[in-house]
Amino acid sequence: MARTLARLVGLVAPSLFSASTALVALAALAASTALAAPTAPVPPALPTAVAVSALPRVTSTVPTAPTAAASSAFLDGARLVAAERLGAPSVDAQGRRLTRVRLRYDASFAHADAFAHDAGVAPFASTGDLRAPRTVDALVDHTAIVQISPGAEAAVEAAGVRLVRPLMPALGLWLAESADADHDADGLALAVRLQAEVARGVEQAVPNLYLRVRPAAEPFTPNDPMLPDQWYLNKLRMPETWGLHRGDPDTRVVIVDTGCDLGHPDLVAKLDTSLDVVSPTGDGSYAASDSGAGHGTACAGIVAAATDNDEGIAGVCPDCRLSCVRLLADFELPVSAAVEAFDFALRTDAAVVSNSWGYDKGLPVPQVVADAVDKVFRDGRGGKGALVIFAAGNDSREIEPQEIQALPSVFAIGAVNHWGDKTTFTNFGAAVSLVAPAGTVTTDIRGGGGYSSGNYTDLFGGTSSACPVVAGVAALLASAAPELTAEHFYDLMIRTASPADLAVPDENGHDPVYGYGVINPLTALTTALAERPPPEPEPPSPPDDKPKADAADEGGCAFAPAPARSIGGLGFSVAALAVAAYAGRRRRR
Repeated sequence: MARTLARLVGLVAPSLFSASTALVALAALAASTALAAPTAPVPPALPTAVAVSALPRVTSTVPTAPTAAASSAFLDGARLVAAERLGAPSVDAQGRRLTRVRLRYDASFAHADAFAHDAGVAPFASTGDLRAPRTVDALVDHTAIVQISPGAEAAVEAAGVRLVRPLMPALGLWLAESADADHDADGLALAVRLQAEVARGVEQAVPNLYLRVRPAAEPFTPNDPMLPDQWYLNKLRMPETWGLHRGDPDTRVVIVDTGCDLGHPDLVAKLDTSLDVVSPTGDGSYAASDSGAGHGTACAGIVAAATDNDEGIAGVCPDCRLSCVRLLADFELPVSAAVEAFDFALRTDAAVVSNSWGYDKGLPVPQVVADAVDKVFRDGRGGKGALVIFAAGNDSREIEPQEIQALPSVFAIGAVNHWGDKTTFTNFGAAVSLVAPAGTVTTDIRGGGGYSSGNYTDLFGGTSSACPVVAGVAALLASAAPELTAEHFYDLMIRTASPADLAVPDENGHDPVYGYGVINPLTALTTALAERPPPEPEPPSPPDDKPKADAADEGGCAFAPAPARSIGGLGFSVAALAVAAYAGRRRRR
């Protein structure tokens, strides 16, 4: 098994992973296969400059109580992440016992010895750095996020693990902790140990990192006079668009943000069940103590405020419904919170997920979060896929390929001003799909504490306000043509976008600042209605040998059951699954 796996990884590694990542993945997988081997296998030489020492036999017993090593490493998807503990655990203001760690993403093989030690395999020899690492500080508690093969829960628990609760059952993601606190110093140590338990059904395991999540808020509050109405709706010709379609109450948009003012007069009638993944006692409301507390309320109003009700503003999708998820706060939050936010969108069958936030300092998106986003995009909305819209961000910098906005399943939105010109703060790069005007006029939390002193504000801005404009348009499309897939809608919005006057597109029609152009709701909706598949014909009635009754004698209608469809499954080894998963990851554009 290990010999075959070594040959397989050696062949595919040059095209799928960096050399260091492929070898570390091999070490973890080969170590786990040694559980069933009578002697330690020695993998053959790989076609790289790095040699792998003989792998010792790994037993299935739970390790004895370790001390927290200063340095360690783990795999986050295909990335090797070196982790350095910066001190002893301490209790923060929220009463959480956390340890600060420094992460080096895409670390070179020079950082892999710690992983080899913790995984129970021999250290790796390196000829030097293969890639300059990105350094980010985070926090860890005692938990890890583990992805488990179906039916393998008992086998994983037998490895000294307690499964605390499911995070996203559709992906097999669980929050886990050590069954005995003496066995693992913290969640980082637990994750490293579990990554060697492939034979028990562990598909991936990562520490439950506490990361800084920030809103893509406006970098400044303009002091020049603003138009008193929603200029961005008129610029987008929304009244004409609403003449064709105004949304549908069965279409739900989930706002992942700071939470919302659930009692706002322009939102209260539009809100369905909401969620707080920051506080277990919350209900999706904003926290007045948080800076930028009105951010989520402002985004929700742009998407789907109550319309034609003699109150306040109009929403881009007037008849669509809303749910709010509180994910943003003034302190670091665990990766598991983001997974639970997207699981909520999946479970509630959301059509669109609006995200005016991003990880701080260009942090590479954690693999479990990327998987959760991709799951919502592929399987949400009854299997047609939900549209996952993200703000590009307001740092006036290029979005890097490893960021959440650059995921193939994400539609990233930049911002333009009144004149269609780029704003001074919007991020740019290959990840930007489209731009939209900033929705400056919107709902605000009531009675002050938000952007203005009243229930509404004209001071919202940044890509945070452009993202919900596109999310509202996406909801209009999904409600008008529910048969179309999320991928189809992404392509449709690009095809129907208006050219940006100052764009300099490449041969594919993409400009790094303006993407593929400015969102065009009217043309997009007209096209979506035209591209709806025709309704399926009703199945013919079954033959009836009985004498035909008079109409007055017919007591009901006969319905022919639709033919059942079965979906076959294929069995794969864990190694094949891992290779296939990464081979299948590709950019949409």
